[in-house]
Amino acid sequence: MPPRYRRAEWLYEQYHEQGRTQQEMADACNVSPRTIREWMTRHDIETRDVEGENHPLYGKERDESVKQRISETMEGQKTPEETRRKMSQAHAGRELPESTKERIAEALEGRKKPAETRRRMSESRTGKDNPNWEGGHSRSYGPGWIAAREDVRQRDGGCQNCGVNETERPLEVHHIIPVREFQNADSVPLEEAHDMRNLVLLCRDCHLEVHHGTLSFTTEISHPADR
Repeated sequence: MPPRYRRAEWLYEQYHEQGRTQQEMADACNVSPRTIREWMTRHDIETRDVEGENHPLYGKERDESVKQRISETMEGQKTPEETRRKMSQAHAGRELPESTKERIAEALEGRKKPAETRRRMSESRTGKDNPNWEGGHSRSYGPGWIAAREDVRQRDGGCQNCGVNETERPLEVHHIIPVREFQNADSVPLEEAHDMRNLVLLCRDCHLEVHHGTLSFTTEISHPADR
Protein backbone atom coordinates (compact mmCIF):
# COMPACT_ATOMS: atom_id res chain seq x y z
CA MET A 1 0.00 0.00 0.00
CA PRO A 2 1.41 3.46 -0.90
CA PRO A 3 2.23 5.93 1.88
CA ARG A 4 -0.88 7.70 3.15
CA TYR A 5 0.25 11.13 1.90
CA ARG A 6 0.02 9.78 -1.67
CA ARG A 7 -3.63 8.77 -1.31
CA ALA A 8 -6.27 11.28 -2.42
CA GLU A 9 -8.75 10.18 0.24
CA TRP A 10 -6.32 10.73 3.11
CA LEU A 11 -5.17 14.10 1.78
CA TYR A 12 -8.71 15.35 1.28
CA GLU A 13 -9.92 14.12 4.66
CA GLN A 14 -6.97 15.59 6.58
CA TYR A 15 -6.93 18.94 4.75
CA HIS A 16 -10.63 19.65 4.28
CA GLU A 17 -12.43 17.59 6.92
CA GLN A 18 -9.92 18.02 9.75
CA GLY A 19 -8.75 21.47 8.71
CA ARG A 20 -5.08 20.58 9.12
CA THR A 21 -2.35 22.60 7.44
CA GLN A 22 0.07 21.17 4.90
CA GLN A 23 2.85 21.60 7.45
CA GLU A 24 0.95 19.53 10.02
CA MET A 25 0.24 16.83 7.45
CA ALA A 26 3.90 16.80 6.43
CA ASP A 27 5.05 16.49 10.05
CA ALA A 28 2.69 13.56 10.58
CA CYS A 29 4.18 11.74 7.58
CA ASN A 30 7.83 12.79 8.08
CA VAL A 31 7.96 14.48 4.68
CA SER A 32 8.23 18.10 3.54
CA PRO A 33 5.21 20.41 2.96
CA ARG A 34 6.32 20.58 -0.66
CA THR A 35 5.75 16.81 -0.97
CA ILE A 36 2.24 17.21 0.45
CA ARG A 37 1.50 20.04 -2.01
CA GLU A 38 2.78 18.00 -4.94
CA TRP A 39 0.50 15.06 -4.16
CA MET A 40 -2.48 17.34 -3.54
CA THR A 41 -1.83 18.88 -6.94
CA ARG A 42 -1.62 15.46 -8.59
CA HIS A 43 -5.02 14.56 -7.13
CA ASP A 44 -6.46 17.99 -8.01
CA ILE A 45 -7.32 18.72 -4.37
CA GLU A 46 -8.19 22.37 -3.83
CA THR A 47 -6.02 24.28 -1.36
CA ARG A 48 -6.96 27.10 0.95
CA ASP A 49 -5.70 30.62 0.45
CA VAL A 50 -2.19 30.81 1.86
CA GLU A 51 -2.72 33.54 4.40
CA GLY A 52 -2.67 34.06 8.14
CA GLU A 53 -1.16 31.19 10.12
CA ASN A 54 -1.14 28.99 7.00
CA HIS A 55 1.42 31.28 5.36
CA PRO A 56 5.08 30.25 5.81
CA LEU A 57 6.00 33.92 6.44
CA TYR A 58 3.26 34.47 9.02
CA GLY A 59 4.54 36.85 11.69
CA LYS A 60 7.65 37.68 9.65
CA GLU A 61 8.52 40.81 7.67
CA ARG A 62 10.74 40.80 4.57
CA ASP A 63 13.70 43.15 4.58
CA GLU A 64 13.32 46.22 2.36
CA SER A 65 16.29 45.00 0.34
CA VAL A 66 14.50 41.70 -0.35
CA LYS A 67 11.34 43.54 -1.40
CA GLN A 68 13.38 45.72 -3.73
CA ARG A 69 15.09 42.72 -5.36
CA ILE A 70 11.71 41.02 -5.89
CA SER A 71 10.34 44.21 -7.45
CA GLU A 72 13.35 44.58 -9.76
CA THR A 73 13.15 40.93 -10.78
CA MET A 74 9.47 41.19 -11.70
CA GLU A 75 9.70 44.57 -13.43
CA GLY A 76 8.84 44.36 -17.11
CA GLN A 77 7.98 40.66 -16.98
CA LYS A 78 4.84 39.37 -18.62
CA THR A 79 3.02 36.30 -17.42
CA PRO A 80 2.66 33.76 -20.29
CA GLU A 81 -0.91 33.16 -21.50
CA GLU A 82 -0.80 29.48 -20.45
CA THR A 83 0.33 30.44 -16.95
CA ARG A 84 -2.46 33.00 -16.66
CA ARG A 85 -4.96 30.37 -17.79
CA LYS A 86 -3.78 27.89 -15.14
CA MET A 87 -3.85 30.60 -12.45
CA SER A 88 -7.41 31.45 -13.43
CA GLN A 89 -8.49 27.80 -13.25
CA ALA A 90 -6.76 27.33 -9.90
CA HIS A 91 -8.66 30.26 -8.38
CA ALA A 92 -12.06 29.37 -9.81
CA GLY A 93 -14.61 29.03 -7.02
CA ARG A 94 -12.44 30.53 -4.30
CA GLU A 95 -13.62 33.37 -2.10
CA LEU A 96 -11.20 36.27 -1.75
CA PRO A 97 -10.10 37.06 1.81
CA GLU A 98 -11.59 40.27 3.24
CA SER A 99 -8.11 41.83 3.47
CA THR A 100 -7.59 41.27 -0.26
CA LYS A 101 -11.03 42.69 -1.10
CA GLU A 102 -10.21 45.81 0.92
CA ARG A 103 -6.90 46.31 -0.90
CA ILE A 104 -8.60 45.91 -4.29
CA ALA A 105 -11.34 48.37 -3.30
CA GLU A 106 -8.74 50.93 -2.18
CA ALA A 107 -6.78 50.51 -5.41
CA LEU A 108 -9.91 50.96 -7.55
CA GLU A 109 -11.35 53.86 -5.57
CA GLY A 110 -12.27 56.75 -7.85
CA ARG A 111 -11.87 54.72 -11.04
CA LYS A 112 -14.78 54.30 -13.44
CA LYS A 113 -15.09 51.11 -15.48
CA PRO A 114 -16.11 51.37 -19.14
CA ALA A 115 -19.71 50.30 -19.89
CA GLU A 116 -18.54 47.26 -21.88
CA THR A 117 -16.37 46.08 -18.97
CA ARG A 118 -19.27 46.43 -16.53
CA ARG A 119 -21.52 44.44 -18.88
CA ARG A 120 -19.02 41.57 -19.20
CA MET A 121 -18.50 41.48 -15.43
CA SER A 122 -22.23 41.28 -14.86
CA GLU A 123 -22.68 38.44 -17.36
CA SER A 124 -19.73 36.48 -15.93
CA ARG A 125 -21.27 36.40 -12.44
CA THR A 126 -24.70 35.03 -13.22
CA GLY A 127 -25.95 31.44 -12.97
CA LYS A 128 -23.54 28.69 -13.90
CA ASP A 129 -20.93 31.23 -15.04
CA ASN A 130 -20.47 32.31 -11.44
CA PRO A 131 -17.15 30.83 -10.13
CA ASN A 132 -18.94 29.67 -6.98
CA TRP A 133 -21.65 27.76 -8.87
CA GLU A 134 -19.86 24.37 -8.72
CA GLY A 135 -22.94 22.63 -10.09
CA GLY A 136 -25.04 23.96 -7.20
CA HIS A 137 -22.75 23.61 -4.17
CA SER A 138 -19.59 25.17 -2.77
CA ARG A 139 -16.31 23.32 -2.45
CA SER A 140 -16.14 24.30 1.22
CA TYR A 141 -17.66 22.39 4.11
CA GLY A 142 -20.25 25.11 4.46
CA PRO A 143 -21.76 26.63 7.61
CA GLY A 144 -21.74 24.89 10.93
CA TRP A 145 -18.65 22.71 10.51
CA ILE A 146 -16.23 24.49 12.85
CA ALA A 147 -18.79 24.79 15.66
CA ALA A 148 -19.93 21.17 15.23
CA ARG A 149 -16.34 19.91 15.31
CA GLU A 150 -15.68 21.65 18.61
CA ASP A 151 -18.99 20.45 20.06
CA VAL A 152 -18.12 16.83 19.23
CA ARG A 153 -14.72 17.19 20.88
CA GLN A 154 -16.45 18.44 24.02
CA ARG A 155 -19.12 15.74 23.88
CA ASP A 156 -16.91 12.70 23.25
CA GLY A 157 -13.74 13.73 25.09
CA GLY A 158 -11.70 10.86 23.63
CA CYS A 159 -11.58 8.27 20.87
CA GLN A 160 -14.92 6.47 20.70
CA ASN A 161 -13.24 3.25 19.57
CA CYS A 162 -10.10 2.73 21.67
CA GLY A 163 -10.66 5.33 24.38
CA VAL A 164 -7.40 7.33 24.17
CA ASN A 165 -7.54 11.06 24.86
CA GLU A 166 -5.88 14.11 23.27
CA THR A 167 -2.78 13.84 25.46
CA GLU A 168 -2.08 10.31 24.22
CA ARG A 169 -2.84 10.64 20.52
CA PRO A 170 -4.19 13.32 18.13
CA LEU A 171 -8.00 13.22 17.89
CA GLU A 172 -10.04 13.86 14.74
CA VAL A 173 -13.76 14.28 14.05
CA HIS A 174 -15.15 11.75 11.56
CA HIS A 175 -18.27 12.12 9.39
CA ILE A 176 -20.04 8.75 9.44
CA ILE A 177 -21.87 9.63 6.23
CA PRO A 178 -19.18 11.47 4.23
CA VAL A 179 -19.63 15.16 3.46
CA ARG A 180 -19.36 14.48 -0.28
CA GLU A 181 -22.64 12.57 -0.13
CA PHE A 182 -24.37 15.74 1.08
CA GLN A 183 -22.53 17.87 -1.47
CA ASN A 184 -23.89 15.62 -4.22
CA ALA A 185 -27.47 15.83 -2.91
CA ASP A 186 -29.05 18.99 -4.31
CA SER A 187 -32.12 18.81 -2.05
CA VAL A 188 -30.26 18.38 1.26
CA PRO A 189 -28.50 21.35 2.95
CA LEU A 190 -24.76 20.81 3.33
CA GLU A 191 -24.84 21.71 7.02
CA GLU A 192 -26.87 18.56 7.72
CA ALA A 193 -23.62 16.63 7.20
CA HIS A 194 -22.50 18.19 10.49
CA ASP A 195 -25.45 16.84 12.49
CA MET A 196 -24.00 15.72 15.82
CA ARG A 197 -25.50 12.27 15.25
CA ASN A 198 -23.33 11.96 12.12
CA LEU A 199 -20.09 12.88 13.88
CA VAL A 200 -17.79 10.84 16.08
CA LEU A 201 -14.43 11.61 17.68
CA LEU A 202 -11.62 9.19 16.83
CA CYS A 203 -7.89 9.02 17.31
CA ARG A 204 -5.83 9.19 14.14
CA ASP A 205 -5.12 5.45 14.08
CA CYS A 206 -8.78 4.48 14.45
CA HIS A 207 -9.76 7.10 11.90
CA LEU A 208 -7.42 5.46 9.39
CA GLU A 209 -9.04 2.11 10.15
CA VAL A 210 -12.40 3.60 9.15
CA HIS A 211 -11.01 4.79 5.84
CA HIS A 212 -9.35 1.41 5.27
CA GLY A 213 -12.72 -0.28 5.80
CA THR A 214 -11.72 -2.26 8.90
CA LEU A 215 -13.85 -0.15 11.28
CA SER A 216 -17.32 1.33 10.81
CA PHE A 217 -19.99 3.29 12.66
CA THR A 218 -23.74 3.72 12.20
CA THR A 219 -25.78 6.90 12.46
CA GLU A 220 -29.40 7.67 13.23
CA ILE A 221 -29.73 10.12 10.36
CA SER A 222 -30.78 8.90 6.92
CA HIS A 223 -28.51 8.97 3.89
CA PRO A 224 -29.09 12.12 1.78
CA ALA A 225 -29.78 9.96 -1.29
CA ASP A 226 -32.75 8.38 0.51
CA ARG A 227 -34.45 11.67 1.37
